[in-house]
Amino acid sequence: MTRSGRFRLILSIAALVLVLAIYVAGRHWLSVESLRGHRDALMQLVSAHYWESLFLVAGTCIALVALSVPISAALMLVSGMVFGRWVGSLLMILATSLGATLALLVVRYLAQDFVRARLKGHRSAQRLLKGFDRHEDSYLLFLRLVPGFPFWLTNILFGLTDIASIRFLLLTLVGISADALIYCNVGANLATLKSAHDLMSPASIAALALLALLCLTPALIHLLQRRGLLHAGWPFDRGR
Repeated sequence: MTRSGRFRLILSIAALVLVLAIYVAGRHWLSVESLRGHRDALMQLVSAHYWESLFLVAGTCIALVALSVPISAALMLVSGMVFGRWVGSLLMILATSLGATLALLVVRYLAQDFVRARLKGHRSAQRLLKGFDRHEDSYLLFLRLVPGFPFWLTNILFGLTDIASIRFLLLTLVGISADALIYCNVGANLATLKSAHDLMSPASIAALALLALLCLTPALIHLLQRRGLLHAGWPFDRGR
């Protein structure tokens, strides 16, 4: 193994250990029940050190998302709770988008071989990667908007593509906005929540699902054209 290969291996192992440690600790400290219990203390701390708190939350979010720690939703709740729905949403949109772009670059330049090896046996992931070749913009927006698909996994998968990092950043800024607004709004009213099941209403999930399906329109048009159900130039050339 070359020196650069050993460095990448050591860095990957260290990052994995850090991610596991943060995730295990975060499952308790960033739970809905824990946040509600510490709400008053957090609000007092933020009130006394507002700008420091802004930079601390933003930096923590960027670092954890860049390391692919799956707690972005919890961070949005915290941001909404301590900064309010509008400031919290804007902070999370910017921070999670920057962190996601860093995660993409980490996979692309440090862990691409490792990730590809892990995905070899996963047919669903392989099918997704093939779909990215033709409609990467639509798929990226779809995966950002669709309820339930892991935010961190999207970053990793797109790290295996050739999408430009600035394009990935801009599309993520758009795609993550709905989630950030919903979760930060919930966080702003966290004291009234009874359990984690109240985080998103059925109406919110349905709205996100519809938005996600709209983003797949180009891919659907291409599929219908291949099946001969639409003219090749549709909708700009209708075959006349």
